[in-house]
Amino acid sequence: MGSGGVSVTVDGTAATVTFWRPPENVFDRETVSALEARVREVARRRDIRLVALAARGEDFCNGTEILLPEGGQAEALFSAWHSLVRFLLTTEVPTCALVQGRALGAGAELALACDFVFAETTATFGFPEIHRGSFPPVASVLLERRTGRTKAADLILCGAAMTAEAAERRGLVNALVNPGDLVEALDTMRARLETLSASSLRLAKRALNQGSSGDPLSALSAVERTWTRELLRTEDAIEGIRAALEGRPPVWKDR
Repeated sequence: MGSGGVSVTVDGTAATVTFWRPPENVFDRETVSALEARVREVARRRDIRLVALAARGEDFCNGTEILLPEGGQAEALFSAWHSLVRFLLTTEVPTCALVQGRALGAGAELALACDFVFAETTATFGFPEIHRGSFPPVASVLLERRTGRTKAADLILCGAAMTAEAAERRGLVNALVNPGDLVEALDTMRARLETLSASSLRLAKRALNQGSSGDPLSALSAVERTWTRELLRTEDAIEGIRAALEGRPPVWKDR
């Protein structure tokens, strides 16, 4: 797996934070931490009305590194990832995900944590964690709020994939664009927001956060405890990780 990186470009009132970790944009802790740092940096600018998250390469993001819990690396990555998600859920600056290719696991969760999602027509979304004995903690909290219970169950419990067209129908994606047109979609959104008051926009975003049904942060805390204190202590969770690392089918013991 190649080394990752993060860059920032600013076009008027919109900042694009671009990440990469070739060949498949699988997050490690360093890339996640760098991504959060740069997002926080541009969100502090009072003239910024939109922060877009984009990725280099064929895919948006294919999840996070698969790590065994020993040694604390998995917990460190988990903590860094949820720190980024929590910031995206609470920042008062509108956020947008620009999705191409595959957005799996953490990649789909990153899109869920944003206010707007633009996806190429060839993009796919999914949560394959169940196939390795795990589940997606962030999606467990956020997905049902976007897609409804039945589709969320299909995606999380069965590990099903969803096309960009289906994601738009279910409310996960705001708009579909032809391959290569994500920047144009971002420019259109920037133009819509740049005539608005930056301070009023932030207050409106705060009100939107406050008015959301339920408390996703409290729910996320509960799911975090289930993932770290229960799931990672099961034999099947460890087997799923080992099987993925060894490139073999997992052998479940159902405990």
